[in-house]
This record gives sequence, structure tokens and C-alpha cells, in this order.
Amino acid sequence: MKNSLIFKLLTLTLILTVPALIAHAQGISAKDLVIYYSFDEDTLEKGEVLDGSENENHGLVRGNLKIVEGKVNECMEFPGGAANYISVRNHHYTDLFPELTLAVWVKTAQRGLIASWDRSEFFRFAVGDDVGGNAATTFVAFDVCCPIRDWWSKTDVADDEWHHIVATFDAEMKRIYVDGELDVEVPTDTNNKMIGKAITRYGFIGTGSEATAFDGARNPQWTFNGLMDEFLMFHRAISAEEVERLAKAPGDPFAVEPIDKLSITWAEIKSKK
Repeated sequence: MKNSLIFKLLTLTLILTVPALIAHAQGISAKDLVIYYSFDEDTLEKGEVLDGSENENHGLVRGNLKIVEGKVNECMEFPGGAANYISVRNHHYTDLFPELTLAVWVKTAQRGLIASWDRSEFFRFAVGDDVGGNAATTFVAFDVCCPIRDWWSKTDVADDEWHHIVATFDAEMKRIYVDGELDVEVPTDTNNKMIGKAITRYGFIGTGSEATAFDGARNPQWTFNGLMDEFLMFHRAISAEEVERLAKAPGDPFAVEPIDKLSITWAEIKSKK
């Protein structure tokens, strides 16, 4: 009788405790996830980087890119040069859209494009830029259209060390985060609360885009030279808390892992019955 009561109490404790632990999980929401390239070795298949978002926006690997040791498991090494890039399958824009997040780990010592769906038509994301006060520098660039609004971080990230960089856009604010911390933010223009215009553009990782078809025209071609890991793209502005989790707890971004461990297992409970 006593053992049975203990068993029931322990079972009830487990039932009540698990939801509370899950509420403190480390993963971020996959809501509105568009592309996820982990760049792990097991995601490279037949010359393509597989998209972990389940949207099948796989990336065709061009040139001499290699999988090497990264920030989280493996990463992609970009050697620079116009022939070395990833062409994104399927995902293209033909009209305006309201929210965006780009997030990635980078390790580089020079200016280079990270992702582009055409600055003068939609957006691009880079270390450094080729316009305005950030021309030829190595601060995070986040350029959106339309009209074109070029915008940069305050932190130089091209020191050949790993940095987590994020750009977000919504109708209220646009922000750049570096290593989990807010670096700059400005209000979104009153008359520019959407990104893009009614024209077709396909995208690239590691180079610029003016592509009206898959693997089409590339420009500009100041390509990425360095290491890139855990590239994420959302059609929503992720929260500051989610940015911090990505930067401060590198790993599977969507893994649900309790912060604390239960002190007793189901086997132990059963043994007490």
C-alpha cells in the first residue's frame, strides 16, 4: 500500500514537472523558417547542401567549397573567387513581403557577401559592403529595398574569429545583432514597411544576385572568403531571446533540451512499485 502511494506520488511529480522543464527549453521556434543550412557533412549530398527546413530549398554547390570543422559540428569553407558560391534552389521572390531574419556564424578576415536576393530588388546580407559609409569595410551590412536602404553594424566582425551575426526586419524596426547582443537598431521607414518589389529574383549564398532564374546572373562578385556555419532564414523577425539562444548556446537551433535533468527515471519509479 505504502509502495503504491509512493509510486503514484512520483508519477504525479513527473507529470507536473516535465511541462515546466520543457517551457525552459533551449531551442527556438521554427515558425516561418524558410531555409536552414547546417553545413554539416551529412547534409552534403550529390553536390548539394540539403535544406533542413523541410522546404527543399537545397543549395547547389559551385566551385571549390569544402566541408571542414566548424563552430557547430562542421561548416562550409568558402575560398573566395567568383566561381565559388551556393545557388539556392526553389526559393525566389516575385512580390513584396513584410518580415525577414538572416542569421549565421561567420569566421573571416575580409569583406564578403553572405546571402543575396539582389540589394536593388529585395535584400542582401554581408560582411562589409560596396556602398555608402560602409564601402570596403568589414562591418555587418544589411541592405533592403525598395527604395534601397543600406544599413550597417557598429562592430567590425572580420577579425578571423567566429562571430554570430543576425539581421531582422519588420514593420516597426530593423536590427543587427552581433554575438547575441543588439548592435544597432533603427525604426523601419514609414513608407517602406515591406521588402522588395514585383520582380523575380533567385538567391545565392556567398555571392551577389541579379538572377531572374535559378543559378542565373551574379553581381556583385566580392564573394565570401572564410567559414560559414548554421545559416538560417525566416520570414519573421525573431526575438532578442531567440537571437541570444542561437549565439550563446550553439547547437541544433530547434532542439528541445531541458535545462535541468530529472533526478529520477521511469525505470527507477517502476522499481519502487
